[in-house]
Amino acid sequence: MRKTILKITVVLLVIIFLPIGFFLVNDLTKLNQDEQMVEQVYNKQLASILTAVNQHSENIISYWASSLDLPVDCNSEAMKGIAGNLLINNPSIRQIGFTLINSEKPLAVYSRNNEKGSTVQVPKGEDINQLIEFIRDDYQKIEVLKHDDLTVLYFVMKNQQQATLCFINVVTEQFILQSLGPEIQQVSQDMFYIAVSDSVSKQVIFATENSATDTNDLQQTSLWYFPGYQIGIRLLSRTIDELVKERSKKGRYILWGLVIVVVFGAVFVIWNIRKEIILAELKSGFVSNVSHEIRTPLALIAMYAETLRLKRLKKLEKQDEYLEVIHSESEKLANMVNRILNFSKIEKGKRIFNTQNIPLLEFIPNVMDSYKPYFEENKVDVTCNMPEEEIFINADREAISEVFFNLFDNAVKYGKETGKRVEVRCLKHKKNIVIEVEDNGIGISGKDRKYIFDKFYRARKGDLANRVKGSGLGLNIVRQVMKGHGGDVSVKSKLNEGSCFRLKFPMNKK
Repeated sequence: MRKTILKITVVLLVIIFLPIGFFLVNDLTKLNQDEQMVEQVYNKQLASILTAVNQHSENIISYWASSLDLPVDCNSEAMKGIAGNLLINNPSIRQIGFTLINSEKPLAVYSRNNEKGSTVQVPKGEDINQLIEFIRDDYQKIEVLKHDDLTVLYFVMKNQQQATLCFINVVTEQFILQSLGPEIQQVSQDMFYIAVSDSVSKQVIFATENSATDTNDLQQTSLWYFPGYQIGIRLLSRTIDELVKERSKKGRYILWGLVIVVVFGAVFVIWNIRKEIILAELKSGFVSNVSHEIRTPLALIAMYAETLRLKRLKKLEKQDEYLEVIHSESEKLANMVNRILNFSKIEKGKRIFNTQNIPLLEFIPNVMDSYKPYFEENKVDVTCNMPEEEIFINADREAISEVFFNLFDNAVKYGKETGKRVEVRCLKHKKNIVIEVEDNGIGISGKDRKYIFDKFYRARKGDLANRVKGSGLGLNIVRQVMKGHGGDVSVKSKLNEGSCFRLKFPMNKK
């Protein structure tokens, strides 16, 4: 049986886990590919948002340049008015200045509220020559120079007769807060956390949220026109890595849940298969035992009937003895067949109990008297302890008689070789009537006690199953009959000390 169960288990595990393993590997591979694609799209989206912010700063600076690059004299009232408007409307601009490329002296310098301050020197030489080359190609490039807290924007003007350089001194942090801040806040849309920070000190200059966030967790890029500063972005709630980890965690939970369900299902199937195999073995043993039990009375009946038919009796008084044996063995066969038929009816749910009020003070002694010859034949001492008050149960007489027969039969078959004793007691409780059948036989082990009410089960201690004849149906019939009467049966037993079976009936209120 163990080899059969092992083979079935291996085949079942292969059938179950091979497709699951293939599915999981395929699903996890596809999941990783999908996540990589989503992360690429996400990173590109974030990069486009950062580009949009940089583009906004370029638009502002390009507007400043186009406003100043006019064909008017740098010292004229017109230029003074234009520069003044830029200073008024853009608080981050500290100075606007003009100088000839080949001259160290500025042509004109415009400051906020005419405040005085040192003019930042813009670079000369090769960088300026490149800007001039761009102008010749009709492209105006704006260069930047970092100076303390200022960012110097400078470019070669197109609309001047002489090669003129314009420079705009911008307070960097003020520009970020006042010019880029509103645009960043609008772009974030309450979905992203965007922060501008110093790339060296990591100090956050502007952020869409007040909560502190490690800038290392952000996808970052440098601000085009403000060297030394970078802008970073991330999802406001969680990063892609966090979402992937959460999804992976959920996937693992689902995977383990699936594995647990499959394992429990496999165990359940294997357990049922094992149960069916054991049941098949018990049925095989039942058929063997019943065949053996039937063969003995049939052989006796056939032998004595043959003797009587052929008139081989030497003494006529033996005729009654042979007829008694034939009658006794016929009753055994009838009881055996009836037991099997009753069991079959109970299994199919077709047995009908004809219940009636049964007075136990009369019923139990009568049942015991009907089995008195059986007790005397096996030298069993039988006692009956009944209460003085009459007790009634609502039951089927024939079925309850069969219950007592099975219990008495077991008490005799599994009793001691000498000094066999059976005691019947009737107890009345508040809600139940309890009848106890106790013997002083060999008892039942704890291992067997869990299964003795199962169909076809027989204790296998030593050669007990072979030495004591039986079908394994008696106690199962007892349990089924008790359940059919709304009652129950239980047993208390110790090895070599005997057993006590308790029949519990519901109280008959009538």
